[in-house]
Amino acid sequence: MNEKWEKPINCTIKHTVTLSPSSGRATASQGIPFHSGCKAIDVYFPSVINPEIGAVEFQNDYAAFITIRVKTKATDQATKPASSDQDWKTVVNAFKLMPDCHAEMGSQDTFCLTRKQFACDLNNVISLRFILQQPSPMWKDFNIHKIKLFKSSGNRKHFALPNWLTESGSSKPRRKELEPGNDLMTKTEMPKVVGVPDIDILSSNLQQMWALAEEATANQPEQSIGRYEVDGCYDINLLAYT
Repeated sequence: MNEKWEKPINCTIKHTVTLSPSSGRATASQGIPFHSGCKAIDVYFPSVINPEIGAVEFQNDYAAFITIRVKTKATDQATKPASSDQDWKTVVNAFKLMPDCHAEMGSQDTFCLTRKQFACDLNNVISLRFILQQPSPMWKDFNIHKIKLFKSSGNRKHFALPNWLTESGSSKPRRKELEPGNDLMTKTEMPKVVGVPDIDILSSNLQQMWALAEEATANQPEQSIGRYEVDGCYDINLLAYT
């Protein structure tokens, strides 16, 4: 998460409910469990007036996809009864949490969905609904945990940029002409960095070292020089005895 958010919004998170079609009652009566691969979690805000949500953070537990739906209250209907509330809207549709639903990757990662992933702004929220999907039969169960909701951008803090990104234009590379009569050739004059030698001096020294290495290689004798050999003989004082 690139942005640091303040205290989460106070909310009530209901228990996870497994969704199953009406045909599942026939199999359940026969003692055969039916796994729909779909669950839902509802979130309410009983102590918050017209909450605004700018980010949703949670820890995955083997859910492959997540869909977020929201129920909001229109500003011109704030004084009307609950029956006039707007219908559910899908703000995040089948967001992929696991690249491969049959593999472990992403199964226990922490995710933070912000307004960049939302289809609309979450203002005057009445309730949220998380719809989880796991089509793979590889996993015994799936869910999400540690759900946290944060406010809009007005309450977020930004990290300071490093100095090298905010330097003035005077330190940027400058281009100048090489010769007065040569209009097509230009070079870039880079700003000097503390601790780094001049590039021209460094290049000249490297060329000299390369020339010395080539000269030493060319003058290398063909026969090996013995360590203690002098005129084909060894000095008795230079030999070591064991």
